[in-house]
Amino acid sequence: MAELNGGRLLARCLANEGVRFVFGLPSPEIDPLLAALGEHGIRLVPFRHEAAGAHMAEGLYKTTGQVAVVIGNPGPGSANLLAGVITARHEGVPLVAITSQHRLGIVYPSPPSTFQGQDQLDVYKPVVKWSGPIFSWERIPEVVRLAFREMWTGRPGPVHIELPAPVLYATGDASSVRVPPPAAYRAPLPEASDARITEIADLLAGAARPLVIAGSGVDRAGANEALLAIVERLGCPVLTSMAGRAVVPLDHPNAVYGLGAGGDLAKREADVALVAGSRLGNLDLPYDKYWGDPATQRVVQIDIDPRHIGVTRPLALGIVADVKPALASLASALETRRARPRDPGFLARCRRAADEWWKEQMGVVESWAGPGLHPARVMQAIGTAFGREPIYVTDGGFTSLWAYWFLPPTRPRSYLSILELGMLGTGVPSALGAKLGSPDREVVCITGDGAAGFHFMEMQSAARERTKITVVVFAEGSWSMEVPNEQMLYGQSFGTEMGTVRWDVVARGLGCEGLYAESLAEVEAALAKARGVAGPVVICVRTDRAANLAVAPEPGLRFAEVYQGPM
Repeated sequence: MAELNGGRLLARCLANEGVRFVFGLPSPEIDPLLAALGEHGIRLVPFRHEAAGAHMAEGLYKTTGQVAVVIGNPGPGSANLLAGVITARHEGVPLVAITSQHRLGIVYPSPPSTFQGQDQLDVYKPVVKWSGPIFSWERIPEVVRLAFREMWTGRPGPVHIELPAPVLYATGDASSVRVPPPAAYRAPLPEASDARITEIADLLAGAARPLVIAGSGVDRAGANEALLAIVERLGCPVLTSMAGRAVVPLDHPNAVYGLGAGGDLAKREADVALVAGSRLGNLDLPYDKYWGDPATQRVVQIDIDPRHIGVTRPLALGIVADVKPALASLASALETRRARPRDPGFLARCRRAADEWWKEQMGVVESWAGPGLHPARVMQAIGTAFGREPIYVTDGGFTSLWAYWFLPPTRPRSYLSILELGMLGTGVPSALGAKLGSPDREVVCITGDGAAGFHFMEMQSAARERTKITVVVFAEGSWSMEVPNEQMLYGQSFGTEMGTVRWDVVARGLGCEGLYAESLAEVEAALAKARGVAGPVVICVRTDRAANLAVAPEPGLRFAEVYQGPM
Protein backbone atom coordinates (compact mmCIF):
# COMPACT_ATOMS: atom_id res chain seq x y z
CA MET A 1 0.00 0.00 0.00
CA ALA A 2 1.53 3.32 -1.16
CA GLU A 3 1.20 6.00 1.51
CA LEU A 4 0.40 9.55 0.46
CA ASN A 5 0.44 12.48 2.88
CA GLY A 6 -2.13 15.26 2.74
CA GLY A 7 0.27 17.80 1.27
CA ARG A 8 1.10 15.61 -1.73
CA LEU A 9 -2.57 14.74 -2.24
CA LEU A 10 -3.56 18.42 -2.16
CA ALA A 11 -0.80 19.34 -4.63
CA ARG A 12 -2.07 16.61 -6.97
CA CYS A 13 -5.62 17.98 -6.74
CA LEU A 14 -4.50 21.57 -7.42
CA ALA A 15 -2.42 20.54 -10.43
CA ASN A 16 -5.46 18.66 -11.75
CA GLU A 17 -7.34 21.98 -11.72
CA GLY A 18 -4.64 23.71 -13.77
CA VAL A 19 -2.87 25.52 -10.93
CA ARG A 20 0.71 26.36 -11.89
CA PHE A 21 1.60 29.00 -9.29
CA VAL A 22 1.33 29.13 -5.52
CA PHE A 23 2.08 32.45 -3.84
CA GLY A 24 2.97 31.87 -0.22
CA LEU A 25 5.45 31.66 2.63
CA PRO A 26 6.64 28.54 4.48
CA SER A 27 5.28 27.59 7.85
CA PRO A 28 5.27 24.24 9.69
CA GLU A 29 1.50 24.03 9.26
CA ILE A 30 1.68 24.25 5.44
CA ASP A 31 5.12 22.78 4.66
CA PRO A 32 3.86 19.35 3.48
CA LEU A 33 2.03 21.10 0.64
CA LEU A 34 4.97 23.32 -0.30
CA ALA A 35 7.34 20.35 -0.32
CA ALA A 36 5.15 18.56 -2.86
CA LEU A 37 4.57 21.38 -5.36
CA GLY A 38 7.61 20.78 -7.54
CA GLU A 39 6.75 17.17 -8.35
CA HIS A 40 3.41 18.37 -9.75
CA GLY A 41 4.85 21.18 -11.87
CA ILE A 42 3.67 23.96 -9.56
CA ARG A 43 5.98 26.90 -8.89
CA LEU A 44 6.17 28.41 -5.40
CA VAL A 45 6.66 32.19 -5.46
CA PRO A 46 7.32 33.71 -2.02
CA PHE A 47 6.15 37.27 -1.38
CA ARG A 48 6.86 40.00 1.13
CA HIS A 49 3.21 40.48 2.14
CA GLU A 50 0.22 38.17 1.79
CA ALA A 51 -2.09 40.79 0.26
CA ALA A 52 0.51 41.30 -2.47
CA GLY A 53 0.31 37.56 -3.18
CA ALA A 54 -3.38 37.99 -3.97
CA HIS A 55 -2.55 40.88 -6.29
CA MET A 56 0.03 38.66 -8.03
CA ALA A 57 -2.75 36.13 -8.59
CA GLU A 58 -4.87 38.99 -9.94
CA GLY A 59 -2.25 39.98 -12.51
CA LEU A 60 -1.79 36.36 -13.52
CA TYR A 61 -5.51 35.80 -14.08
CA LYS A 62 -6.29 39.07 -15.82
CA THR A 63 -3.60 38.48 -18.44
CA THR A 64 -3.70 34.69 -18.91
CA GLY A 65 -6.88 33.33 -17.32
CA GLN A 66 -4.83 31.12 -14.99
CA VAL A 67 -5.89 30.57 -11.39
CA ALA A 68 -3.36 30.67 -8.57
CA VAL A 69 -3.32 29.62 -4.94
CA VAL A 70 -2.41 32.20 -2.29
CA ILE A 71 -1.46 31.07 1.21
CA GLY A 72 -2.08 32.82 4.50
CA ASN A 73 -0.45 31.16 7.49
CA PRO A 74 -2.12 31.01 10.91
CA GLY A 75 -3.14 34.28 12.52
CA PRO A 76 -1.27 37.25 11.05
CA GLY A 77 -0.68 35.59 7.67
CA SER A 78 -4.37 34.96 7.10
CA ALA A 79 -5.19 38.46 8.37
CA ASN A 80 -2.72 40.06 5.96
CA LEU A 81 -4.16 38.11 3.05
CA LEU A 82 -7.69 39.34 3.67
CA ALA A 83 -7.35 42.72 1.91
CA GLY A 84 -6.12 41.04 -1.28
CA VAL A 85 -8.98 38.53 -1.20
CA ILE A 86 -11.55 41.34 -0.83
CA THR A 87 -10.00 43.03 -3.85
CA ALA A 88 -10.25 39.80 -5.84
CA ARG A 89 -13.94 39.47 -4.95
CA HIS A 90 -14.73 42.93 -6.27
CA GLU A 91 -12.55 42.51 -9.35
CA GLY A 92 -14.06 39.14 -10.30
CA VAL A 93 -10.70 37.40 -9.91
CA PRO A 94 -10.74 33.65 -9.17
CA LEU A 95 -8.11 32.50 -6.70
CA VAL A 96 -7.87 29.89 -3.99
CA ALA A 97 -7.03 31.37 -0.60
CA ILE A 98 -5.62 28.63 1.61
CA THR A 99 -5.30 29.48 5.28
CA SER A 100 -3.23 27.03 7.27
CA GLN A 101 -4.26 26.34 10.85
CA HIS A 102 -2.94 24.86 14.11
CA ARG A 103 -3.73 21.45 15.54
CA LEU A 104 -7.42 20.74 16.01
CA GLY A 105 -7.21 20.57 19.78
CA ILE A 106 -6.70 24.34 20.12
CA VAL A 107 -8.97 25.81 17.41
CA TYR A 108 -12.67 25.79 16.51
CA PRO A 109 -12.98 27.64 18.83
CA SER A 110 -9.63 29.01 19.91
CA PRO A 111 -9.20 29.75 23.61
CA PRO A 112 -7.34 32.94 24.61
CA SER A 113 -4.24 30.84 25.27
CA THR A 114 -3.78 29.85 21.59
CA PHE A 115 -0.78 31.55 19.99
CA GLN A 116 -1.76 33.24 16.71
CA GLY A 117 -5.18 31.69 17.09
CA GLN A 118 -8.28 33.03 15.44
CA ASP A 119 -11.36 31.54 13.86
CA GLN A 120 -10.33 32.11 10.25
CA LEU A 121 -13.49 30.51 8.87
CA ASP A 122 -15.67 33.22 10.39
CA VAL A 123 -13.29 35.92 9.15
CA TYR A 124 -13.28 34.72 5.53
CA LYS A 125 -16.88 33.63 4.96
CA PRO A 126 -18.26 37.17 4.33
CA VAL A 127 -15.66 38.09 1.71
CA VAL A 128 -15.34 35.00 -0.52
CA LYS A 129 -17.72 33.13 -2.81
CA TRP A 130 -17.32 29.96 -0.76
CA SER A 131 -15.41 28.92 2.34
CA GLY A 132 -14.87 25.55 3.96
CA PRO A 133 -12.42 23.53 6.05
CA ILE A 134 -10.84 20.15 5.36
CA PHE A 135 -10.96 18.09 8.53
CA SER A 136 -9.84 14.71 7.18
CA TRP A 137 -7.34 13.33 4.65
CA GLU A 138 -10.07 11.47 2.76
CA ARG A 139 -12.01 14.67 1.95
CA ILE A 140 -9.15 16.63 0.34
CA PRO A 141 -10.18 15.85 -3.28
CA GLU A 142 -13.86 16.41 -2.56
CA VAL A 143 -13.40 19.79 -0.87
CA VAL A 144 -11.07 20.98 -3.65
CA ARG A 145 -13.80 20.11 -6.15
CA LEU A 146 -16.38 21.99 -4.09
CA ALA A 147 -14.16 25.05 -3.98
CA PHE A 148 -13.38 25.11 -7.71
CA ARG A 149 -16.99 24.49 -8.68
CA GLU A 150 -18.09 27.50 -6.64
CA MET A 151 -15.19 29.60 -7.91
CA TRP A 152 -16.21 29.16 -11.55
CA THR A 153 -19.99 29.36 -11.06
CA GLY A 154 -21.30 32.68 -12.40
CA ARG A 155 -18.86 35.54 -12.16
CA PRO A 156 -15.51 34.13 -11.00
CA GLY A 157 -14.18 35.05 -7.59
CA PRO A 158 -12.05 33.91 -4.68
CA VAL A 159 -12.77 30.82 -2.60
CA HIS A 160 -11.28 29.82 0.72
CA ILE A 161 -10.03 26.50 2.09
CA GLU A 162 -8.98 26.16 5.72
CA LEU A 163 -6.35 23.49 6.40
CA PRO A 164 -5.49 22.37 9.93
CA ALA A 165 -1.93 21.07 10.03
CA PRO A 166 -2.77 17.45 11.02
CA VAL A 167 -4.69 16.97 7.75
CA LEU A 168 -1.62 17.80 5.65
CA TYR A 169 0.63 15.55 7.72
CA ALA A 170 -1.85 12.65 7.74
CA THR A 171 -1.28 9.76 5.34
CA GLY A 172 -3.58 7.43 3.47
CA ASP A 173 -3.69 4.80 0.75
CA ALA A 174 -2.91 6.44 -2.60
CA SER A 175 -4.92 3.78 -4.46
CA SER A 176 -8.10 4.84 -2.65
CA VAL A 177 -8.04 8.35 -4.12
CA ARG A 178 -10.02 9.47 -7.17
CA VAL A 179 -9.09 12.82 -8.72
CA PRO A 180 -11.39 13.22 -11.75
CA PRO A 181 -10.68 15.88 -14.39
CA PRO A 182 -12.72 19.10 -14.02
CA ALA A 183 -14.98 18.23 -16.95
CA ALA A 184 -16.16 15.15 -15.03
CA TYR A 185 -17.76 17.20 -12.26
CA ARG A 186 -18.25 20.77 -13.53
CA ALA A 187 -20.83 21.85 -16.10
CA PRO A 188 -19.99 24.45 -18.73
CA LEU A 189 -21.16 28.03 -18.19
CA PRO A 190 -24.76 28.75 -19.24
CA GLU A 191 -25.33 29.69 -22.87
CA ALA A 192 -27.96 31.97 -24.35
CA SER A 193 -30.81 30.16 -26.05
CA ASP A 194 -31.41 30.48 -29.77
CA ALA A 195 -34.69 32.24 -29.01
CA ARG A 196 -32.97 34.95 -26.95
CA ILE A 197 -30.23 35.41 -29.57
CA THR A 198 -32.92 35.79 -32.24
CA GLU A 199 -34.69 38.39 -30.11
CA ILE A 200 -31.52 40.45 -29.63
CA ALA A 201 -30.54 40.15 -33.29
CA ASP A 202 -33.98 41.36 -34.39
CA LEU A 203 -33.77 44.35 -32.02
CA LEU A 204 -30.30 45.37 -33.20
CA ALA A 205 -30.95 44.73 -36.89
CA GLY A 206 -34.10 46.83 -36.70
CA ALA A 207 -32.50 49.69 -34.79
CA ALA A 208 -31.90 53.04 -36.44
CA ARG A 209 -29.07 53.92 -34.07
CA PRO A 210 -27.69 50.82 -32.30
CA LEU A 211 -24.98 51.14 -29.67
CA VAL A 212 -22.66 48.55 -28.07
CA ILE A 213 -21.21 48.99 -24.59
CA ALA A 214 -18.52 46.53 -23.48
CA GLY A 215 -17.07 45.86 -20.06
CA SER A 216 -14.11 43.92 -18.72
CA GLY A 217 -16.21 40.74 -18.83
CA VAL A 218 -15.72 40.70 -22.62
CA ASP A 219 -11.95 40.82 -22.15
CA ARG A 220 -11.95 38.10 -19.46
CA ALA A 221 -14.13 35.84 -21.60
CA GLY A 222 -11.98 36.28 -24.70
CA ALA A 223 -14.99 37.60 -26.60
CA ASN A 224 -13.24 40.61 -28.18
CA GLU A 225 -13.28 39.28 -31.74
CA ALA A 226 -16.99 38.44 -31.62
CA LEU A 227 -17.80 41.84 -30.14
CA LEU A 228 -15.95 43.65 -32.91
CA ALA A 229 -17.71 41.53 -35.53
CA ILE A 230 -21.04 42.78 -34.16
CA VAL A 231 -19.88 46.39 -34.04
CA GLU A 232 -18.50 46.32 -37.57
CA ARG A 233 -21.58 44.59 -38.96
CA LEU A 234 -23.85 47.21 -37.35
CA GLY A 235 -21.53 50.11 -38.20
CA CYS A 236 -22.31 51.48 -34.76
CA PRO A 237 -20.40 53.22 -31.98
CA VAL A 238 -18.82 51.04 -29.30
CA LEU A 239 -18.05 52.34 -25.81
CA THR A 240 -16.00 50.50 -23.21
CA SER A 241 -16.11 50.80 -19.46
CA MET A 242 -13.01 52.19 -17.78
CA ALA A 243 -12.15 48.72 -16.48
CA GLY A 244 -12.69 47.34 -19.98
CA ARG A 245 -10.22 49.64 -21.74
CA ALA A 246 -8.44 46.72 -23.44
CA VAL A 247 -11.63 45.26 -24.95
CA VAL A 248 -11.57 47.48 -28.07
CA PRO A 249 -8.46 49.25 -29.40
CA LEU A 250 -8.77 52.97 -28.72
CA ASP A 251 -8.06 53.73 -32.37
CA HIS A 252 -10.64 51.34 -33.78
CA PRO A 253 -12.83 53.30 -36.27
CA ASN A 254 -15.99 52.52 -34.27
CA ALA A 255 -14.55 53.31 -30.83
CA VAL A 256 -15.93 56.35 -29.03
CA TYR A 257 -14.66 57.61 -25.68
CA GLY A 258 -17.55 56.87 -23.35
CA LEU A 259 -17.12 59.48 -20.61
CA GLY A 260 -17.27 62.57 -22.82
CA ALA A 261 -19.53 64.34 -25.28
CA GLY A 262 -19.28 61.59 -27.90
CA GLY A 263 -20.31 58.92 -25.42
CA ASP A 264 -23.10 61.15 -24.15
CA LEU A 265 -24.46 61.56 -27.66
CA ALA A 266 -24.25 57.83 -28.32
CA LYS A 267 -26.10 56.91 -25.11
CA ARG A 268 -28.68 59.65 -25.52
CA GLU A 269 -29.62 58.98 -29.16
CA ALA A 270 -29.29 55.19 -29.33
CA ASP A 271 -32.62 53.45 -29.72
CA VAL A 272 -31.16 50.01 -28.89
CA ALA A 273 -28.11 49.52 -26.68
CA LEU A 274 -26.36 46.17 -26.17
CA VAL A 275 -24.41 45.99 -22.88
CA ALA A 276 -22.02 43.02 -22.74
CA GLY A 277 -19.87 41.94 -19.81
CA SER A 278 -20.51 45.07 -17.77
CA ARG A 279 -22.63 45.79 -14.73
CA LEU A 280 -22.89 49.48 -15.76
CA GLY A 281 -21.61 50.50 -12.36
CA ASN A 282 -21.35 54.02 -11.01
CA LEU A 283 -17.92 54.44 -12.61
CA ASP A 284 -19.75 54.26 -15.96
CA LEU A 285 -22.11 57.08 -14.90
CA PRO A 286 -25.36 55.17 -15.52
CA TYR A 287 -27.51 58.19 -14.69
CA ASP A 288 -30.59 59.34 -16.63
CA LYS A 289 -28.95 62.66 -17.56
CA TYR A 290 -26.52 60.80 -19.83
CA TRP A 291 -29.02 58.40 -21.41
CA GLY A 292 -32.06 58.47 -23.63
CA ASP A 293 -35.65 58.25 -22.42
CA PRO A 294 -35.91 54.92 -20.54
CA ALA A 295 -39.50 54.61 -21.71
CA THR A 296 -38.43 54.30 -25.35
CA GLN A 297 -34.75 53.31 -25.32
CA ARG A 298 -34.31 49.51 -25.46
CA VAL A 299 -31.37 48.20 -23.43
CA VAL A 300 -30.22 44.58 -23.73
CA GLN A 301 -27.70 43.18 -21.26
CA ILE A 302 -25.65 39.95 -21.38
CA ASP A 303 -23.68 39.00 -18.29
CA ILE A 304 -22.58 35.82 -16.54
CA ASP A 305 -23.72 37.11 -13.14
CA PRO A 306 -27.49 37.49 -12.57
CA ARG A 307 -26.76 40.09 -9.87
CA HIS A 308 -25.37 42.41 -12.55
CA ILE A 309 -28.51 42.36 -14.68
CA GLY A 310 -30.47 45.59 -14.67
CA VAL A 311 -28.90 47.05 -11.53
CA THR A 312 -28.67 50.63 -12.84
CA ARG A 313 -30.72 50.83 -16.07
CA PRO A 314 -34.16 49.41 -16.97
CA LEU A 315 -33.88 46.60 -19.51
CA ALA A 316 -35.83 45.35 -22.47
CA LEU A 317 -34.04 42.02 -22.16
CA GLY A 318 -31.53 40.58 -19.71
CA ILE A 319 -29.63 37.37 -20.41
CA VAL A 320 -27.48 35.41 -17.97
CA ALA A 321 -24.93 33.62 -20.14
CA ASP A 322 -21.30 33.16 -21.02
CA VAL A 323 -20.50 36.27 -23.04
CA LYS A 324 -18.18 34.62 -25.57
CA PRO A 325 -20.56 32.10 -27.18
CA ALA A 326 -23.46 34.53 -26.81
CA LEU A 327 -21.67 37.25 -28.79
CA ALA A 328 -20.41 34.71 -31.34
CA SER A 329 -23.98 33.50 -31.92
CA LEU A 330 -25.24 37.07 -32.11
CA ALA A 331 -22.56 38.01 -34.64
CA SER A 332 -23.59 35.05 -36.80
CA ALA A 333 -27.28 35.99 -36.55
CA LEU A 334 -26.59 39.59 -37.59
CA GLU A 335 -24.46 38.37 -40.48
CA THR A 336 -27.35 36.19 -41.66
CA ARG A 337 -29.67 39.21 -41.50
CA ARG A 338 -27.08 41.35 -43.35
CA ALA A 339 -27.80 44.06 -40.80
CA ARG A 340 -26.87 47.61 -41.80
CA PRO A 341 -27.22 50.90 -39.90
CA ARG A 342 -30.33 52.89 -40.80
CA ASP A 343 -28.71 56.11 -39.65
CA PRO A 344 -25.16 55.78 -41.05
CA GLY A 345 -24.29 59.29 -39.85
CA PHE A 346 -24.79 58.34 -36.18
CA LEU A 347 -21.29 56.95 -35.73
CA ALA A 348 -19.68 59.92 -37.48
CA ARG A 349 -21.58 62.39 -35.28
CA CYS A 350 -20.52 60.56 -32.12
CA ARG A 351 -16.87 60.40 -33.16
CA ARG A 352 -16.83 64.08 -34.15
CA ALA A 353 -18.35 65.08 -30.82
CA ALA A 354 -15.83 62.90 -29.01
CA ASP A 355 -12.87 64.37 -30.89
CA GLU A 356 -13.98 67.96 -30.32
CA TRP A 357 -14.62 67.33 -26.63
CA TRP A 358 -11.25 65.61 -26.21
CA LYS A 359 -9.36 68.44 -27.90
CA GLU A 360 -11.09 71.03 -25.74
CA GLN A 361 -10.70 69.19 -22.43
CA MET A 362 -7.14 68.00 -22.93
CA GLY A 363 -5.98 71.47 -23.88
CA VAL A 364 -4.76 71.63 -20.29
CA VAL A 365 -1.94 69.34 -21.37
CA GLU A 366 -1.10 71.13 -24.62
CA SER A 367 -1.00 74.49 -22.85
CA TRP A 368 1.28 73.30 -20.04
CA ALA A 369 4.48 75.36 -20.18
CA GLY A 370 6.27 73.85 -17.21
CA PRO A 371 8.82 74.20 -15.82
CA GLY A 372 7.98 70.81 -14.26
CA LEU A 373 7.01 67.55 -15.94
CA HIS A 374 3.37 67.03 -16.87
CA PRO A 375 2.25 63.44 -16.10
CA ALA A 376 0.39 63.22 -19.41
CA ARG A 377 3.57 63.93 -21.35
CA VAL A 378 5.39 61.25 -19.41
CA MET A 379 2.58 58.83 -20.34
CA GLN A 380 2.99 59.78 -23.98
CA ALA A 381 6.74 59.14 -23.73
CA ILE A 382 6.08 55.70 -22.20
CA GLY A 383 3.71 54.90 -25.04
CA THR A 384 6.26 56.01 -27.62
CA ALA A 385 8.99 53.90 -26.01
CA PHE A 386 7.02 50.69 -25.46
CA GLY A 387 4.17 50.91 -27.99
CA ARG A 388 0.94 48.94 -27.90
CA GLU A 389 2.35 45.44 -27.40
CA PRO A 390 3.19 45.34 -23.65
CA ILE A 391 0.95 44.55 -20.74
CA TYR A 392 0.31 47.87 -18.98
CA VAL A 393 -0.52 47.84 -15.26
CA THR A 394 -1.74 51.09 -13.75
CA ASP A 395 -2.08 52.11 -10.12
CA GLY A 396 -2.72 55.26 -8.12
CA GLY A 397 -5.14 58.18 -8.07
CA PHE A 398 -4.63 60.87 -10.69
CA THR A 399 -1.76 58.79 -12.09
CA SER A 400 -4.19 56.05 -13.11
CA LEU A 401 -6.44 58.62 -14.81
CA TRP A 402 -3.62 60.16 -16.84
CA ALA A 403 -2.59 56.60 -17.79
CA TYR A 404 -6.15 55.79 -18.86
CA TRP A 405 -6.29 58.89 -21.03
CA PHE A 406 -2.80 58.89 -22.60
CA LEU A 407 -1.33 55.40 -22.79
CA PRO A 408 -1.60 53.81 -26.24
CA PRO A 409 -4.15 51.23 -27.36
CA THR A 410 -3.36 47.71 -26.19
CA ARG A 411 -3.99 44.10 -27.04
CA PRO A 412 -6.81 42.25 -25.23
CA ARG A 413 -6.14 41.39 -21.58
CA SER A 414 -3.23 43.82 -21.61
CA TYR A 415 -4.46 46.80 -19.59
CA LEU A 416 -4.78 46.09 -15.88
CA SER A 417 -6.37 48.70 -13.67
CA ILE A 418 -7.80 49.20 -10.20
CA LEU A 419 -11.09 50.52 -11.56
CA GLU A 420 -13.56 48.16 -9.88
CA LEU A 421 -12.70 48.20 -6.16
CA GLY A 422 -10.10 50.96 -6.47
CA MET A 423 -7.59 49.30 -4.15
CA LEU A 424 -4.26 51.16 -4.13
CA GLY A 425 -0.96 49.30 -4.19
CA THR A 426 -1.96 46.54 -6.58
CA GLY A 427 0.33 47.70 -9.39
CA VAL A 428 3.75 46.26 -8.55
CA PRO A 429 2.55 42.79 -7.45
CA SER A 430 -0.01 42.58 -10.29
CA ALA A 431 2.75 43.37 -12.77
CA LEU A 432 4.85 40.59 -11.27
CA GLY A 433 1.97 38.12 -11.59
CA ALA A 434 1.34 39.22 -15.18
CA LYS A 435 4.99 38.69 -16.09
CA LEU A 436 5.10 35.25 -14.45
CA GLY A 437 2.17 34.21 -16.61
CA SER A 438 3.46 35.91 -19.77
CA PRO A 439 7.27 35.68 -19.57
CA ASP A 440 7.77 36.55 -23.25
CA ARG A 441 5.92 39.88 -23.06
CA GLU A 442 7.06 43.24 -21.76
CA VAL A 443 5.21 44.35 -18.61
CA VAL A 444 5.12 48.04 -17.68
CA CYS A 445 3.71 49.19 -14.35
CA ILE A 446 2.80 52.86 -13.96
CA THR A 447 2.08 53.97 -10.41
CA GLY A 448 1.82 57.02 -8.23
CA ASP A 449 4.16 57.29 -5.28
CA GLY A 450 1.30 56.92 -2.81
CA ALA A 451 0.21 53.64 -4.36
CA ALA A 452 3.80 52.43 -4.79
CA GLY A 453 4.40 52.67 -1.05
CA PHE A 454 1.96 49.88 -0.23
CA HIS A 455 3.80 46.96 -1.83
CA PHE A 456 7.06 48.33 -3.23
CA MET A 457 8.98 45.63 -1.35
CA GLU A 458 7.70 43.19 -3.97
CA MET A 459 10.37 44.65 -6.25
CA GLN A 460 12.72 42.53 -4.17
CA SER A 461 10.49 39.55 -5.06
CA ALA A 462 10.86 40.49 -8.72
CA ALA A 463 14.65 40.63 -8.37
CA ARG A 464 14.76 37.32 -6.51
CA GLU A 465 12.56 35.60 -9.10
CA ARG A 466 14.55 37.18 -11.97
CA THR A 467 11.34 38.63 -13.36
CA LYS A 468 11.78 41.58 -15.70
CA ILE A 469 9.18 44.28 -15.13
CA THR A 470 9.56 48.01 -15.68
CA VAL A 471 7.98 50.17 -12.99
CA VAL A 472 7.59 53.93 -13.52
CA VAL A 473 6.81 55.81 -10.30
CA PHE A 474 5.30 59.27 -10.71
CA ALA A 475 6.77 60.97 -7.66
CA GLU A 476 5.62 64.26 -6.23
CA GLY A 477 5.31 63.41 -2.54
CA SER A 478 1.57 63.99 -2.11
CA TRP A 479 -1.78 62.24 -1.92
CA SER A 480 -2.79 64.60 -4.71
CA MET A 481 -6.26 63.26 -5.46
CA GLU A 482 -7.38 64.27 -1.97
CA VAL A 483 -6.23 67.89 -2.30
CA PRO A 484 -9.05 69.42 -4.43
CA ASN A 485 -11.89 68.48 -2.07
CA GLU A 486 -10.00 69.73 0.99
CA GLN A 487 -9.08 73.00 -0.67
CA MET A 488 -12.60 73.57 -1.96
CA LEU A 489 -14.31 72.90 1.37
CA TYR A 490 -11.72 74.04 3.92
CA GLY A 491 -9.27 76.28 2.07
CA GLN A 492 -6.37 74.10 3.11
CA SER A 493 -5.05 70.59 2.71
CA PHE A 494 -4.33 68.20 5.53
CA GLY A 495 -2.79 64.74 5.65
CA THR A 496 -1.77 64.87 2.00
CA GLU A 497 1.96 65.53 2.39
CA MET A 498 3.81 62.22 2.39
CA GLY A 499 7.36 63.45 1.81
CA THR A 500 9.60 62.64 -1.12
CA VAL A 501 11.11 59.24 -1.77
CA ARG A 502 13.86 58.41 -4.23
CA TRP A 503 12.27 55.23 -5.49
CA ASP A 504 15.24 54.56 -7.78
CA VAL A 505 17.57 54.48 -4.79
CA VAL A 506 15.24 52.16 -2.89
CA ALA A 507 15.04 49.92 -5.97
CA ARG A 508 18.79 49.55 -6.14
CA GLY A 509 18.80 48.50 -2.50
CA LEU A 510 16.29 45.77 -3.39
CA GLY A 511 18.42 44.35 -6.20
CA CYS A 512 16.80 46.18 -9.13
CA GLU A 513 18.09 48.77 -11.59
CA GLY A 514 17.09 52.27 -10.48
CA LEU A 515 16.86 55.30 -12.78
CA TYR A 516 15.84 58.90 -12.12
CA ALA A 517 14.37 61.59 -14.39
CA GLU A 518 13.37 65.23 -13.95
CA SER A 519 13.04 66.29 -17.60
CA LEU A 520 11.32 64.81 -20.61
CA ALA A 521 14.69 64.12 -22.23
CA GLU A 522 15.80 62.24 -19.11
CA VAL A 523 12.52 60.28 -19.12
CA GLU A 524 13.06 59.24 -22.73
CA ALA A 525 16.65 58.20 -22.03
CA ALA A 526 15.63 56.22 -18.93
CA LEU A 527 12.88 54.41 -20.82
CA ALA A 528 15.28 53.45 -23.60
CA LYS A 529 17.83 52.18 -21.09
CA ALA A 530 15.18 50.26 -19.11
CA ARG A 531 14.20 48.18 -22.13
CA GLY A 532 17.75 46.93 -22.45
CA VAL A 533 18.16 45.87 -18.82
CA ALA A 534 17.80 42.14 -18.17
CA GLY A 535 16.19 42.41 -14.74
CA PRO A 536 13.52 44.55 -13.06
CA VAL A 537 13.83 48.33 -13.41
CA VAL A 538 12.34 51.23 -11.45
CA ILE A 539 12.25 54.70 -12.99
CA CYS A 540 11.53 57.48 -10.49
CA VAL A 541 10.05 60.44 -12.41
CA ARG A 542 9.71 63.78 -10.63
CA THR A 543 6.38 65.01 -11.98
CA ASP A 544 4.87 68.40 -11.29
CA ARG A 545 2.22 68.53 -8.59
CA ALA A 546 0.37 71.50 -10.08
CA ALA A 547 0.17 69.77 -13.46
CA ASN A 548 -1.10 66.58 -11.85
CA LEU A 549 -3.84 68.51 -10.08
CA ALA A 550 -4.87 70.42 -13.22
CA VAL A 551 -7.36 67.85 -14.50
CA ALA A 552 -9.74 69.39 -17.03
CA PRO A 553 -12.92 70.62 -15.29
CA GLU A 554 -15.46 68.39 -17.03
CA PRO A 555 -13.60 65.07 -16.60
CA GLY A 556 -13.00 66.09 -12.99
CA LEU A 557 -16.70 66.77 -12.49
CA ARG A 558 -17.64 63.42 -13.99
CA PHE A 559 -15.25 61.61 -11.70
CA ALA A 560 -16.85 63.43 -8.76
CA GLU A 561 -20.25 62.18 -9.94
CA VAL A 562 -19.06 58.61 -9.45
CA TYR A 563 -19.03 59.31 -5.72
CA GLN A 564 -21.73 61.95 -5.33
CA GLY A 565 -24.26 61.02 -7.97
CA PRO A 566 -25.45 63.18 -10.90
CA MET A 567 -24.73 66.90 -10.57
